[in-house]
Amino acid sequence: MRKSWLKIKTEFLSYSRGDRVGIIVLSVLIVALIGVRSLLNKKSPDPVLTQQQFKEIQQQWNFALQANENTLTKSLSRFNFNPNTIDESALGSLDLPEQIKRNMIKYRAAGGSFSAKNDVRKLYGMNDSIFQQIEAFIVLPIKNEKVKLKNVEKAEFEKPSGFFDPNNAGVTELQRFGFSSYQANNIVSYRNSGGSYQKPEDLLKIYGLDSATYNQIIPYIKIKVVAEPEKETSEELFTIELNSADTIDLLRLKGIGPVYAGRIIKYRNLLGGFHNSSQLLEVYGFSEEMFSAVQSSVTVDSTTIKPIRINYAEFAELLRHPYFDKSSVSAILNEKDRNGPIKNLAELEKLEFIDAEFIDKVRPYVTCR
Repeated sequence: MRKSWLKIKTEFLSYSRGDRVGIIVLSVLIVALIGVRSLLNKKSPDPVLTQQQFKEIQQQWNFALQANENTLTKSLSRFNFNPNTIDESALGSLDLPEQIKRNMIKYRAAGGSFSAKNDVRKLYGMNDSIFQQIEAFIVLPIKNEKVKLKNVEKAEFEKPSGFFDPNNAGVTELQRFGFSSYQANNIVSYRNSGGSYQKPEDLLKIYGLDSATYNQIIPYIKIKVVAEPEKETSEELFTIELNSADTIDLLRLKGIGPVYAGRIIKYRNLLGGFHNSSQLLEVYGFSEEMFSAVQSSVTVDSTTIKPIRINYAEFAELLRHPYFDKSSVSAILNEKDRNGPIKNLAELEKLEFIDAEFIDKVRPYVTCR
């Protein structure tokens, strides 16, 4: 112990005079602070309120809560009410959560109504416990209108007499035979848009017409099929060149309306021009029957075709053409990158995704120049 003390003393004396003074002052301050803290911990803080004052404040708080509850009990109550007609002032005194009252007013303001007590249950915020408490107070007038309507319907529904032709019957006549207003209007609209009814079953194509209604009115349908007048020979003696024809020219063709005329011109622009009239069969929705009807009336001038320069065309330009797909375009462009410009289309037959049939098909539409 003595040696340890001598060692500490020797090390302390090795410091300069100023350092030794600093160490002593710092040690004194540390000891003083420890002493002050010990004294503070032993001394308990003075209470802000005495026990008696705390009890008095708590008693005043309980009295205030009880007074508020009594006020609410007096101002809110439950009474018979009609959720469709009760005004906001009366609804304010009804013993219901404020959220449900607001939602009831909003629902009515939006055009909603309550036809049964359970409709009140659907209000946002309503739950089973609240609804069970107020269900007995909900009063809705009993409606006898349903019974009256049923009697009126039975009185009005009588078996019609005579027959009707859906190709010329009006809305009023169709309703007399049992069609609803919606069904009758759809039948007439289909007819006005160019449709016709060749047999009774064609009525089933009408939107909104169910099989039950169809079975009810089928005994009264009588369709008169009128044969279309034959066109004069002079009207059929004309030809149309497909690559120069506009929409009006195409409408002269048998069976070609505005929709197909537009599709033909759009497909012609994608191709760059027709080189054979049979390409009409590639137009979306163009059938063999339609082609047979117009084949004798169309010609093609293939000299007007605008070919694509395959050695200069970009990916998007080639892909835009109906006869090219991603595989064939990629194969052609890769071949150009590896071996330079394509001198002859026959060179492409060695490529994957390319065959002789494809080359014959695109030959009118590409050039190696």
